Amino acid sequence: MKQRSTNIALIILALCILAGAWMISNAIQNSDSQNADDQVTVNMNSTEGPQLLSSTELKDYLGISDEQLELIYPRKEDDVVISELPYIKMGYEYYFPVKAIDRWLEETEGKTFQ
Repeated sequence: MKQRSTNIALIILALCILAGAWMISNAIQNSDSQNADDQVTVNMNSTEGPQLLSSTELKDYLGISDEQLELIYPRKEDDVVISELPYIKMGYEYYFPVKAIDRWLEETEGKTFQ
């Protein structure tokens, strides 16, 4: 009698485990199908060419002369760097992010630099 009740308990336990596994797998499948509709692919390196420009590359990118570049190039006054351009300084070199330069161009359209 004791062995029979143990066998019935094990069968019920096995059925409960199977039912739980089935419910979990259905929930995962439903979750995956909903996430597939909401999924967006983002390509971080979608721009062609360099993302940072050196001063020479910036001059070519903007199509300006050396003298014109000096008007807007970052300069140091009293230990403070003053710049019209968005820049990143690595070591002793200035680099200019292409996207920030494009935004800067839109914002300063028609402005005169002296």
